[in-house]
Amino acid sequence: MANELSDLVLYDPFTAALIPLPPITGFAPCIQGVYGDEGKIVGYRYGCYMIERVHDVQSLGGYFYDKVVLSGPPSTCRAVALVIHLDGKRLSFARIGDTYWQQVSVIRRNGDSFADCIYHRGRFYAVTMEGILKSWDFSGPDKPRKKTVIAEDDNDMFDDPVITRYLLSTPWGNHLQVRVFLDTHQGNNVRIEVDRLDLKSQTRVALSSGKALRGHAAFVGQNSPGILSTKEFPKLRPDCIYFTTPRLRERHAFEHRRNQWSGVKVYDLRRQTLEDAFPSSGGLYGTIFPLEVWFTPSLI
Repeated sequence: MANELSDLVLYDPFTAALIPLPPITGFAPCIQGVYGDEGKIVGYRYGCYMIERVHDVQSLGGYFYDKVVLSGPPSTCRAVALVIHLDGKRLSFARIGDTYWQQVSVIRRNGDSFADCIYHRGRFYAVTMEGILKSWDFSGPDKPRKKTVIAEDDNDMFDDPVITRYLLSTPWGNHLQVRVFLDTHQGNNVRIEVDRLDLKSQTRVALSSGKALRGHAAFVGQNSPGILSTKEFPKLRPDCIYFTTPRLRERHAFEHRRNQWSGVKVYDLRRQTLEDAFPSSGGLYGTIFPLEVWFTPSLI
């Protein structure tokens, strides 16, 4: 969560425990603090652009961050937090206890941005809106080791635009990519396809929609995703993906109001239908400032 100063904190909603991450001014030189007469922060400037505008201390917390992923429980071995920020253009990390963020990747070209990131089998992975997949290994004492896993842009392969992407780590060891298309021939104007990302051959392998999740239910959104067995949780629908409101940036996703996607949705891969999981009040701006997140309570 972002606190009253727009600094990120790890928050357990069930115990109210808080663990601070580095402050937003730790994204230097991207963010610069503005201080009042008493030395307190009264606002922020973007050091990378719009330097003349001062943002109030609370506003940046609502839109500067896109997603934060942890390498493990924050209490173990100074876990790493990886954050997508600045409209998906930058990727930075910090270890629990650090005082500043370190930038690991920047997208400078127009039309692309980071769509999602995940921690999978000891490495962080991030996929861009164009389908480029990169990974980082933080296990060594030096700077993280970066690798481009899939370098080819796959956007030109499809007639329908890809409006967002997600990454999933499965219990059976596969690394999946979920592509969400704007398809006016489908109900709710959405079509979803799932690929297996073959990390050895560095290729995408298309999966049958009805078999991609092996009867499980997947959860994706602006915080860490997960896959659950519908045998252990029988009230969940098998071979379905549960979505919180996605943060959409592409302008074509809003054309003619064809994709007013707000609230929690469930997509049935077998029937190719997108439905409301339950009523929500996301409103018109739901895809610009998503409201919902997933919580996984500990039963220990």
